[in-house]
Amino acid sequence: MGDASQQINGRVQHVAIEIAQLNKGLAESIKGKLESSIPSLNGSQCSIYRVHEKFCKLNKYAYTPEMISIGPFHRGKGNLPAMEDHKLRYVHALLSRTATIGPKLEECVESIREIEEEARKCYSEPINMNSNEFVEMMLVDGLFIIELFRKSAGKVKSERDDPIFGNIWGLSSLVRDLILLENQIPMRVLNCLFNQPALKEELEGSCSFNMLALRFFNPLMPREKEVLKNYSKCEGKHLLDLLGKTFHDLPERGKSKNNSWKFIPSVTELKRAGVKFKKSSTRGSFLDIKFNDGVLEIPPVIIQDQTDSLLRNLIASEQCCDGHVTYMTSYAFFMDSLINSADDVGLLRNQGIITNYLGDDEDVSALFNKLCCEVTLANFYYAELCDQVNIYYKTRWHKWRATLKRDYFHNPWAILSVIAAVVLLALTLTSTIFGSLSYLVHKS
Repeated sequence: MGDASQQINGRVQHVAIEIAQLNKGLAESIKGKLESSIPSLNGSQCSIYRVHEKFCKLNKYAYTPEMISIGPFHRGKGNLPAMEDHKLRYVHALLSRTATIGPKLEECVESIREIEEEARKCYSEPINMNSNEFVEMMLVDGLFIIELFRKSAGKVKSERDDPIFGNIWGLSSLVRDLILLENQIPMRVLNCLFNQPALKEELEGSCSFNMLALRFFNPLMPREKEVLKNYSKCEGKHLLDLLGKTFHDLPERGKSKNNSWKFIPSVTELKRAGVKFKKSSTRGSFLDIKFNDGVLEIPPVIIQDQTDSLLRNLIASEQCCDGHVTYMTSYAFFMDSLINSADDVGLLRNQGIITNYLGDDEDVSALFNKLCCEVTLANFYYAELCDQVNIYYKTRWHKWRATLKRDYFHNPWAILSVIAAVVLLALTLTSTIFGSLSYLVHKS
């Protein structure tokens, strides 16, 4: 009996030791993974993200480059490698205009190598490229962008066989590709290359890199040159971020206790209640919407082929950050409330607020109605403004006055008819009064 008991206890003890070793091995494995993981994907340096799958399912084209790949996320995909040789031609042209290419390249490589770790941290996921590959990609893409911007600004003459400037669609496609969130390189890299002593002689006399960039992207949301100069020292984390921040120059709104999204009626409904729509100044941000004394002032906006991608990528960028900066998201929600149909677009277009280059007002309506799908709004910038609009809309006198004006004073003939009816009513009433008085006097 004793031998059997010892045998069983020995077996149990052996199993317990094996389980303890397994647990220790698993713990060591998990510890290794934890120690090898990157510290944080949401640190202050991270600024270039993958667009969330839920957005891509709705409109993958809006976030995917069609002509050129910049940075690591779309490198080598589809037909994009076809432009790699052209990138090299641009870089060669930039470097070969003064002195020898070799020494310049060495200086550029050395500068990018010094900020390599900082550049890698700008991406939301580890970049599976060795040091030489990564530095080469940053250098080639960065110098290509600088040469592209200078050619676009007329600082450098473009060749006839240039596939970008040699056809009517090349440049517009490239403008769109360079504002995609996944198709970015850090602004630190671009500024590092633009300010290289080795390129000083070639770039001397050019305007700042910010001005070159803003002039390149200006066709997306056209603004006067004097307006762009106000943002010559604006700091962006990448090109999309730079462009977005030039639209954030907005007045401070009153602090609202509830800054969640507020519904407002559509343009058609507001017009029936007496709200007027007015095109405001073109010198500020197209986000600077105001409401005062029944007048909704909205800056003009051009809706064209690239507008959907621009707005979606600006919104996606806000969705990836901490949620406090939601200017573009707020604008999308506001316009989605205002526009429910082609009729709403037509009313805004007639006031000069919307310029429609898509052709059909229904397409513009669909664009704004789909922008907010799957989007989360944390801080609604127009909350107080919407409260003011809703108070005005719910005031009965405003609706009555608007109905009277719309139904009886919409043209001169209608006004004459109303006047004639009033005069006839007055004459009838006067006749009745005199008749009654005459009867009472006669009877007395």
